[in-house]
Order: sequence, then C-alpha cells, then structure tokens
Amino acid sequence: MTTHRIPRLGVTGGIGSGKSTATAFLADLGAAVVSADELVHHLLAEQAIISRVERHFGGDVLEDEQIDRPALAQVVFNDAGELVWLESLLHPHVKRLIDSWARKQEARRPRPPLLVAEVPLLFETDMADVFDYILLVTAPEAARRKRLSAKVTASEFARRAARQLPEADKAERSDFVVENVGGREGLKAYVGEVYASILAESGRRNAAPPAH
Repeated sequence: MTTHRIPRLGVTGGIGSGKSTATAFLADLGAAVVSADELVHHLLAEQAIISRVERHFGGDVLEDEQIDRPALAQVVFNDAGELVWLESLLHPHVKRLIDSWARKQEARRPRPPLLVAEVPLLFETDMADVFDYILLVTAPEAARRKRLSAKVTASEFARRAARQLPEADKAERSDFVVENVGGREGLKAYVGEVYASILAESGRRNAAPPAH
C-alpha cells in the first residue's frame, strides 16, 4: 500500500452511485477534496490541450478559440475510438494534477487530516497507485437509474456505465465498499466510519518508531 504524509483516499463508483455525496460528507468532516471532473474542465481550457484537440478533431469542436464542450462531447460519445484518444490525452494530466494538488495540501498549515479525490474512472485509468486507500460507493443499477432519471437518458446511462469495470471487480480492489441503498444518513454514517478508521490507522503508523 502507498503511504503519504497525509493519507490520500480515492472515491469512485458507477454513475448515480452517490460518490459525490460521499465526497461532500468527507469534506464536511474536514478532509480536503478535489474532483477529477473539475480538473478535466480546467484542462480543456489550457492552450496546450486546446491545440492538441484542434489538431486531432479540427476546428468544428472550437468556438472563439476555446473548446466547444458540447460539440466535442457529441463527437467522442458517438465514436469509442475518439473517446479513447481524448481520455488518453487527459487522464495522465489528471493524475499529475491530483498529485500536485495533494503536495500543495501537505504544505498547508494546519494540514488537512485527509486528502480526498473523487475519480469516476479511477480503476479504468490506472490511477489506483495515487492513493493510500480507495472507497467504492456502489448501488444496484435500478437505484442508480432512478436517481438519474430526470438528468440522464437511458441510452446515456447505458453508454457511461459500459465504460466502467464491473462493480464486483472494483469492489475486490477497494479498501472500503459501501452499498448506498439506505439513504443519505446511512451513507453519511459509513463515510464517518471510513474517515475515523483511516485517521486512526494513520495515527498509529505515525506514532510507530522507525524501523531499523
């Protein structure tokens, strides 16, 4: 297991599982949090990324010299190969930015007790080695579809779900797994237990005498 000065927790889960809610609960407890999706939005505004995207896709995905995200989404979500290309461009940068963010958090005074990154495709993009611990938030597909029924079409749900590893595979590779079927209070209670467990283990590790 990777060990850092401040424990790093990756939060992942399928679409509609409740991983963003879990991450928000961790922030309420005092963790510093970052979202991979937010980092992607920032990356798409960087000139180096804009230039790569324009060279690959052409000017139709740009508007006023900025990436037209709906136009880009229309292209990549209808062509699996183009989506793979875009993800291969962005995800190494996301991994780098998460590590850079974590190092900046370590320099803060007072330091936050826990660093949390919400990464939907954590396993799919080989990002597990960034973290000391991984929390998987899962839920039955019917429940996830119901939560997103007002926001995401059935075809969009299926497309996004197909990009992710099976829940059982992710569960085997996670340190903590919560099935989010008991409402917000149940999820909040479990997240609190995860938070306390990680901090307790970190405290024991930091208190242990150095090995000779």
